[in-house]
Amino acid sequence: MVAGTETMNLSKDLLLKFLRAVLFGEKLDASDFAEADWKSIFQLADEQTVSALLLDGMSLLPSECITIPLGDKLKRIATMQRIEQINCLHRKVIVKIDQALKSEGIPVVFMKGQMTALRYPNPLHRTPGEIDFVVNPKDFKKTMEVLEKIGKVDLHLVHEHHGMAWVDGVTVEPHYKVHNYQCPSTDHAMQEMFTSVFPSELSSAGMDRYAVPVFPPTFESVFLISHMVNHVYEEGLGLRQVIDYAMFLSSCADKIDWLQHHEYLHQMQMERAWRIFTCICVDYLGMSLPSQVEPFSHQEKMWAEKMMTDIMRVGNFGRGEYVFHHRGFKDAFNNYCWVAKRCWNLGFVCPSEARWWIISKVKRFFWKKSFKK
Repeated sequence: MVAGTETMNLSKDLLLKFLRAVLFGEKLDASDFAEADWKSIFQLADEQTVSALLLDGMSLLPSECITIPLGDKLKRIATMQRIEQINCLHRKVIVKIDQALKSEGIPVVFMKGQMTALRYPNPLHRTPGEIDFVVNPKDFKKTMEVLEKIGKVDLHLVHEHHGMAWVDGVTVEPHYKVHNYQCPSTDHAMQEMFTSVFPSELSSAGMDRYAVPVFPPTFESVFLISHMVNHVYEEGLGLRQVIDYAMFLSSCADKIDWLQHHEYLHQMQMERAWRIFTCICVDYLGMSLPSQVEPFSHQEKMWAEKMMTDIMRVGNFGRGEYVFHHRGFKDAFNNYCWVAKRCWNLGFVCPSEARWWIISKVKRFFWKKSFKK
């Protein structure tokens, strides 16, 4: 067991070395990989949804250091090529959606996913999810009608803050609310912040020579932090989301209005969460500390270490520890217990959201039951 734990810890360290090399240019020492357990490293990369970034890192080592069967290597390369193909498709679908909504006079802003990928060394190597965008609540019904013309929608599958649609086979989540936060005052604060920037203060990002509407940097920073907070308690935070923020902050720190940023964080009750996630970006992913950010205290580093331990164990959407099932009351109870345990153990990240998650998880269960009826 001790040997197995040591091997796993080594694999985690080596995966992080690869990521630091790919994302921020840290030099690799080939001797560090002499005892690498490649199967374990690949498994971790899959759990953290960073498999293409791992291959980018492996390409920086001499070929003789990579002791894996050729067949396995070819499968991994094929997976990376598939990720590239899906990302290219997502980009086309984003343009298609934006043009369709603009033709109907519907303001829209795209977020997460391909928007954060644009800051990666190779944007096509960020593992894709779905396409997320936000419209005004009053435009949501019309948005779904537009999506029905270019794809298909499920009018019965509407969550607390978004609907579901598919365009050219790609899953699309049209939001009528930027996100759903558990603490009522936090939720209200985000909606006011969103209203203050949408649509008058939006920025744009170049994607294949097309200008895609995106959030202004100050708002996007706080939104990405809040998105990670949600992952921590709901389903598990993975390295992909933290890397998204590291690449954002590395690229956009000089574009942030820092006084407004701190005010936003205060309203969201997420100042500590921001410090913890930023500390992880610096201490574990190799990002340079932005000049606008004060050095981290000993306590903040301890919190970051505890959060990072959880990230490496649990993985993105709980892939490394627990995957939600929804086959009845027993599954619902187990899911609740898992979330409640996380709220207790990781409550230090964002105490207000952790407290409210325990309550809202029960409310959500009964809300879904009544919605189905």
